[in-house]
Amino acid sequence: MRICDNGIYRDATAEELAELEAMEQAQPPISPTVTERLSALEAAMLELMMGGTGDG
Repeated sequence: MRICDNGIYRDATAEELAELEAMEQAQPPISPTVTERLSALEAAMLELMMGGTGDG
């Protein structure tokens, strides 16, 4: 990964990469979008109305 430090581009050090990875893992999971939630709800309702068991 390249880092811009005071206008100079350089390769990131191992410590910087480890810090970035730790920060990435500390982020909360991304919530589903409204569209994704609606699609899941519609699929579940269709499954219920069709009498499915939900296991495939």
